[in-house]
Amino acid sequence: MDKMNLENWDGERYKELNTYFRIKIEQLLRTNTELQEQIQQSSKMHLHDLVSYFSEDDQDRWQEFLELDQLKMQKDMWDHLHGKGTRYKPGEGFVNPDDDTTW
Repeated sequence: MDKMNLENWDGERYKELNTYFRIKIEQLLRTNTELQEQIQQSSKMHLHDLVSYFSEDDQDRWQEFLELDQLKMQKDMWDHLHGKGTRYKPGEGFVNPDDDTTW
């Protein structure tokens, strides 16, 4: 596996969008009565269902976030396979090495 091309990785933008969408989704779940009814009727809600409630601008931001998230996963895997960066714990995903003393 060759060194990955991560020139489009922007950690700060990733964090910004991650925070934005955590707040956005929480707000949607609290305030959108149609969405609340849908959840009550089916007791299931998928992320793509929530995204359909986003504005067009937010759907563009969501696409940007997904692309950055994919790059983050590739970066984390690359680092993991080369013994550096975040560590992987089954069931938890990649964890901050400062939080994990069991490695």
